[in-house]
Amino acid sequence: MNSKASPTRCQSDSETITIREDQVVSYLRRNPDFFARQDDLLAEISLPHDSGSAISLLERQVNILRARGTEARQKLNNLLENARNNDQLFDTTQNLILALLRATDVTEIAEIAQNQLSNHANVDACELIVVEQEGLDVAPTVRTQSSEHLKTEFEDIFRLKRTHCGSLDQKTIDQLFHNDAASIRSTALCPVISNGEVLAILALGNQREDTFSANLDTLFLDFIGRVVGAVLGKHMAPSKDQ
Repeated sequence: MNSKASPTRCQSDSETITIREDQVVSYLRRNPDFFARQDDLLAEISLPHDSGSAISLLERQVNILRARGTEARQKLNNLLENARNNDQLFDTTQNLILALLRATDVTEIAEIAQNQLSNHANVDACELIVVEQEGLDVAPTVRTQSSEHLKTEFEDIFRLKRTHCGSLDQKTIDQLFHNDAASIRSTALCPVISNGEVLAILALGNQREDTFSANLDTLFLDFIGRVVGAVLGKHMAPSKDQ
C-alpha cells in the first residue's frame, strides 16, 4: 500500500477517526507554522538517520536545506560555466570568421581554422583533415585523406552531418592527433560542410573526459563547421563521389 495513502487511526471516546498520511502532509503545507506552537510535540519527535541513530526534526530540516542549497549552488555554477564557455566560443567564432574572410586559398583556410580554434581554452589539440579531391592544391602542411578512408573511419559524421562528441578508441585518437594523442581524453568531430557536402573534418581534443561529452550542446561547433565549409567551398571543386 502506498505510504502516502496509509491511514492513521485516532481513537476518541465516541468514534474512531481515520486520517491518511497525505491529509497530514496537506495540512502541514497549509499551516507551515504549526510546529511553532507545538513545543512539547517537537520535543517528542525524532527521525531515523542514515547512520541508524535518531536526530531531531530541526536537525533533519537543516540537513535538507543544506543539501538543497548545495544542489542549487551546483546548478548555478554549471549555468555560469556554460555561459563562460558560450562567451569564449562566440569570441572564437567571431575572430575565426573575420580571419577566414581574408583567406585566399585552401592552405590559408586550413591554417587559420587550426590556429584560431587552438587558442580556445577548451581545445588542447586541433586538426583539420581535408577530403582529397582532383586538382586540390594545398601545402604539404595541410592534412588530406581520401573520401573513402574518412567515410569508413567516421561514417556517422558523413551520414548525419553534425558534430559528434565523446570518447574515441586510442587507435582513432592516435590517427587524428598524432603527437598530442597520448593526453587526449575527449573529442569533438565536426563536419566542415558546404552545400550539403562534407569537405573536411575538424577534430578538437581535450585532456579532460567531460569537456567534449555526449551531452554537450554542439550548436556553436556545427556553426563553425558550416562557416569554414562556406569559405572552403569557394576554393574547392565539388566532389563527384558524395
